Amino acid sequence: MTAKEFFKSTAFKCIAVLLSIVLICGVLLTFCNALFFVPQDERTARAVAKVFPNEEVTFETDEVNRKYADASGFTISQAFTMTGEHEGEYLLEVVGKGGYKSGTVTCWVLAEAVGGDTSAPGEFTGIIKVVITANEKQSFIGNITGDSIQAVIDCQDEEGFSAYTTDGIKTGATFTLGAIASAMNGAKSYIESVYCGLANPYEDWIASSMIDRTTAYTVSGGVVTYNIVTLGNSPASAFNITVTVGADKKISAFEITKDGSTDASYSSSIYSGFVGKDAAFFAGIIGENGENATNSNYGSNGITTGATRSNYLCLSAALFATANYDTAVAEGGSAQ
Repeated sequence: MTAKEFFKSTAFKCIAVLLSIVLICGVLLTFCNALFFVPQDERTARAVAKVFPNEEVTFETDEVNRKYADASGFTISQAFTMTGEHEGEYLLEVVGKGGYKSGTVTCWVLAEAVGGDTSAPGEFTGIIKVVITANEKQSFIGNITGDSIQAVIDCQDEEGFSAYTTDGIKTGATFTLGAIASAMNGAKSYIESVYCGLANPYEDWIASSMIDRTTAYTVSGGVVTYNIVTLGNSPASAFNITVTVGADKKISAFEITKDGSTDASYSSSIYSGFVGKDAAFFAGIIGENGENATNSNYGSNGITTGATRSNYLCLSAALFATANYDTAVAEGGSAQ
């Protein structure tokens, strides 16, 4: 076929039409992207307007402290210190993890705290409001109402409050509400660490991401006894667990003193073979720093998966206790 014949052929006409379509689509996409693009400042302003409807507010933009911004349950995306009439309040954009199908819920969380200084730490005093702005794979998020979010916030009014939970709150979107609770706990943790000066003393220890700062331990005769308080892993609440680790760096006793499972059926599904196991065993299940929170290989290790969130907290406590034996002995005990 000659060049002249090719340019007159059906094949060439098809190619020309396809190239034209690609070119036109590219131009249209570029135009739409420019037309509908919303700058970050505008997105922030819209979110703030949802948190403070019909109110002019002032705030300072804070650089997010990455050391405290990422954990297995949340990520802090933006942080603001409110000024003027809302002084003492903090507004955070938080991505709550662990939702339905391992998806996420993005929330703006408004909370208040008494800031700390060099002479004394501050105090987190509570969440004021939570506004949902985005989600990933949360097909039942329409079931989440303002009342259900308020019910989670009201946990802070309970005696002995340590974490926001979804216990007893019926929505038909259990894991979605759990992700929102994770965002709220993330906001609490970040504010306590960054603005109140209440950083977790175990933050540099191995597998400490689910360990609450109120955890304590003693050392006697080469034996470390931990009184571990975990964070919540919604819908599971925080666990209190006493773990004893001997000089062989294996667990010799493991007792759950406060069960954070949502009901008895999940409690009965918690793994019970902790005694005699070392850090390598637990790291092989949930990762060396507890990064595998998704149940992908629990079953292959003989661990019942009917209580994934509770199992993860107990396994995290076990890994923390065994992996940090040398550090605990060197420190000689907690200050609490």
